[in-house]
Amino acid sequence: MQAKELKQFLLADKDRIIKVMAQAGFHDFRSQSNELRCALPDGTNPTGVMVKYDDTLYTAMFEIGYTGDLFGALAKIMNFGFSDVMLFIHGMFGIANENNNIGMIDPLSDLKKLANGTYYRNQEPNKLYNPNVMDKYIHTIHHSILEEGIVPRVAYHFGIAYDPYKDRILFPHYDWVHTDKIVGIKGRTTQTAEEMDITGTPKYWNYITGYKKTQNLYGYNIAKDNLDACKMMILFEGEKSVLKQFSYEQGKGCSVALGGHAISENQVEFILKHVPNDCEIVLAFDKDVMTNESEGEPYIKEQVKRFLPFRKASYIFDKYNLLGEKDSPIDKGYKIWRYLLKWRLKV
Repeated sequence: MQAKELKQFLLADKDRIIKVMAQAGFHDFRSQSNELRCALPDGTNPTGVMVKYDDTLYTAMFEIGYTGDLFGALAKIMNFGFSDVMLFIHGMFGIANENNNIGMIDPLSDLKKLANGTYYRNQEPNKLYNPNVMDKYIHTIHHSILEEGIVPRVAYHFGIAYDPYKDRILFPHYDWVHTDKIVGIKGRTTQTAEEMDITGTPKYWNYITGYKKTQNLYGYNIAKDNLDACKMMILFEGEKSVLKQFSYEQGKGCSVALGGHAISENQVEFILKHVPNDCEIVLAFDKDVMTNESEGEPYIKEQVKRFLPFRKASYIFDKYNLLGEKDSPIDKGYKIWRYLLKWRLKV
C-alpha cells in the first residue's frame, strides 16, 4: 500500500492505530471521537501525544516538539527511516507491500550484506551502561515472580530487581553485542488492572530514555551460550516467558524476547548473522496474536518466512484452545508448553 492508502487502512479500524503505536512503546491510550491521546514511550503524561483521526493522521508529540504525521512520529521514536516504518506496519498486519519491486531484488543480497557485516539498518546503537546502574535498586525477587513459576536462581541470573519507590519489578536488558553492558531497564508495575485504571499508572516504565528494543533481544546475552546445544532459538514477546523457559530448562534455556510481536529488520538480520546455521527459529507469539482478526496465522507465517531459506523456522499455534485469550504459549505450565512446542508448525 502507498502511504495514503495505509493511513485509510488504519483509520478504518482505530484499534489498528493503537496497536501500531503500542508496538513502538506508546502507552496510556485515551481514544476520543476525533483524536487519540497517549504518553510517549518514556513519558508519563497521558495527553503528551495527539493523533488526529483525519486523512493525514496529523500527530503532535508536545514534549519533544514534534509535529507531522503518524509515520514521521513512528520514525522518530523508533529511529527508523520512512521505508522501514512502512515495512513495519505492513508486516504487523500481513499486508503485501506492492512497492517492493520484486523483480529488482538480488536473491543473494541478504547473504552478501551479512557476509560483509553491513547488516544494520539506520544503525544508531543503544547507549551502553555499566551493570552498576542497577545498584540503586533492591536485588530481591518480588513474590509475583515466584508465583509465575520462575525459579529464584534464574531470576538472579537475569538480574531481576525491585524498585520500592515506583513499586515495579525491574528487568535489565543487556546489549546483544556488548553483552556485559545494560542498554535498557523495563519496569513492570505490581498493581492490578483495576488499580492501574484508578491511579492512572502505566503498566510498563522505561527507566533508560531512548532505549530501542527493536535493536536488541532480551536474554540473548545468556541464551547465546546454549544455542549450539539446543539447536533452537525461541522468540517470545515478553521477558517473563523467557524466564519461565529458562526455569523449565534448569537455566539452560534458548529463548529471547522481542518486546512485542513485531520483528524489526535489525532483529532479523542480527539473528541471521549470529545464530548458528543449524539453529531452528521458533516463533512463540501470545494467544491474542493467533486469534486477532487483522493478524492471526497468516501474519505469523509471514514473520516466519523472513528467516527462510537461511534458517529452519517454525511457529507455535494453539489450535485446541489450551491457552487463555492473552496467554503466552508458556503460561499454562510445563506440560502444555512442551505439547505446543512439540507440535509446532514448520514452514
